[in-house]
Amino acid sequence: MTHSELPLEGTLVVDVSRMLPGAVLARQLIDLGARLIKVEEPGAGDPMRMVPPYFDDVGLGFAVYLRGAESVCLDLASSRDRDRLRGLAERADVLVESFRPGTMEGWGLGHADLEPLNRRLVWCSLSSYGRAPEVRRRVAHDLNLVAETGALTSMSPDGLPRIQLADVGAGLLAGSAILAALLRRERTGRGGRIDQPLAAGALAFMVWRWAESVAGREQVVDLLLGSGCPCYRTYRCADGGRIAVAALEPKFWLGFLELLGLSDELASEAFAVGPECARVVARIEERLAEGVREGWLRRANERELPMSAVREAADAVADPLFVAAGLVGPVDLPGGGELPGVGSLFPDLGRAPRRPAPKLGEHTEAVLAELASAGGS
Repeated sequence: MTHSELPLEGTLVVDVSRMLPGAVLARQLIDLGARLIKVEEPGAGDPMRMVPPYFDDVGLGFAVYLRGAESVCLDLASSRDRDRLRGLAERADVLVESFRPGTMEGWGLGHADLEPLNRRLVWCSLSSYGRAPEVRRRVAHDLNLVAETGALTSMSPDGLPRIQLADVGAGLLAGSAILAALLRRERTGRGGRIDQPLAAGALAFMVWRWAESVAGREQVVDLLLGSGCPCYRTYRCADGGRIAVAALEPKFWLGFLELLGLSDELASEAFAVGPECARVVARIEERLAEGVREGWLRRANERELPMSAVREAADAVADPLFVAAGLVGPVDLPGGGELPGVGSLFPDLGRAPRRPAPKLGEHTEAVLAELASAGGS
């Protein structure tokens, strides 16, 4: 795909957000071809820059998510820099911010302030719970949101999650919302306001579970996904490697048992619970202990069964499966060099830019000169 064929080619995004939700959103828009100008506080910049591990004094998370962005330093406590942001917003297609509700309005940069300057502007706010008066001042990070929605006890009853569900989920939802708003703009000629609560990022994972809880029905989610029933769990092989088996459908469960030579013995035990589950699991692991993981997986792939290796992140990033799917690519680092990492999130529609994440304020002079030449502040 050439650069000119990218869906958001020619779209200007002004990003005043901070931390992971906005970064996830930025990654999507940049991959789809948008030009993204990241507005950062002078001196410090986005706090993601300071989250370790570091490469050339830049946090790796920032380096991964903000590839291809431009960095402009503006002090929004300054009336002059607020005027400069207005000038950028006047020319932008999308503006993204993640301050507490009311902060942008207090600076005269809210949707109602900017809409008269640019009626085609899509103004997207990322806040913990939205702008309703009862919740607008509540502060929450990913752990708070995952805990409040019940997602924490659902996935990690005894510990902390090692992935940020609410932040990433909200960033993905915001990407969909912005694309929908841009499509609507093609019909109406007007942008509009989007308030994307970060809490929705966690709730997106909880829809089924919440519905069961409210209905007071048997917890199917717990039975299928949480109880470790024989057809949906991990197993250890002879070499110590673990495999994940997701044989929920009868055809896959029977195929798995045929692979092991246990179909006559265990055909009715896919959803065994309690002591019976322990017996079935022990029998399966006894069989799996007769071979190494890669051997079992090779045979499973030949039979098109849903079995896969349980990998550490460092191994997964180089997995030929992801390479073949176009999901892995080089991450160029600000100081030079590269690391393997996630490629474009949209392998059929986008591309991961090779330009590394920007140094703080790297594009300030060029962007302000461009703004001035266009008649801005």
